[in-house]
Amino acid sequence: MVRIVSIFLLTMAFGLNTVQGQDYALTFEKLETLQKEDPKPVIVFLHAPWCNFCENMKQTSFQDEAIKQLLTKDFHFVSFDGESKEDVTFLGNTFKYKPTGANTGTHELAEQLGGKDGVVSYPTIVFLNKQYEILYQNDGFLSAKQLKKVLRKML
Repeated sequence: MVRIVSIFLLTMAFGLNTVQGQDYALTFEKLETLQKEDPKPVIVFLHAPWCNFCENMKQTSFQDEAIKQLLTKDFHFVSFDGESKEDVTFLGNTFKYKPTGANTGTHELAEQLGGKDGVVSYPTIVFLNKQYEILYQNDGFLSAKQLKKVLRKML
């Protein structure tokens, strides 16, 4: 009985890790290190915890095997909560959370990468070249099929 429960718990833990997040995603800090060793174009997925479209993309589009292969082989991939309250040091700058109300706000890094006219929409996909210059932004849900098409175009 204990063994069955242990196997069940392990299965659940690994399953939740796969469904909830992109286990192949990097942090911005790790991205800087990897980019020096192995320069590649960068894909940043900006999301928010309350965004149903973001969660849908995490559980569908980013779980597609062809997308996983593209993102790990041809790009560096960062998944970032645009409302994170953690400071992020990236390219010699420290980016912070900026409150806009009682329980609302936006991270400065999300604004820098995904902001259009001072507003960040979720979800947003940002494509950066190897020098971290923004090449393209897509705000809105992308199905696995749509995301594959965009990723292949960016190659």
